[in-house]
Amino acid sequence: MRTVIVSIFVAFLFAGVVFLYTVHGDTTGVDIASYYIYNFAADTGAGNAVAAIYLNYRMYDTIFEALILLVSIIAMLHFFRAGGSK
Repeated sequence: MRTVIVSIFVAFLFAGVVFLYTVHGDTTGVDIASYYIYNFAADTGAGNAVAAIYLNYRMYDTIFEALILLVSIIAMLHFFRAGGSK
């Protein structure tokens, strides 16, 4: 069991390092915030920058956040029912 936990921790650590490298390893010199501000209309066709960011640029992030929330609610309901009358 301990090796499984250590393996999961190492996998998350590796994924975090890869994520940080891909986010901060950009050599073009373009700041992501200024890219969003100046290019959201051309990239997405949206008239509102906030809607463009939520619905186009961060769509998968929003979907996975909702999925994590749903899974946590289902898990809590399961734990409440599995607890019985203690």
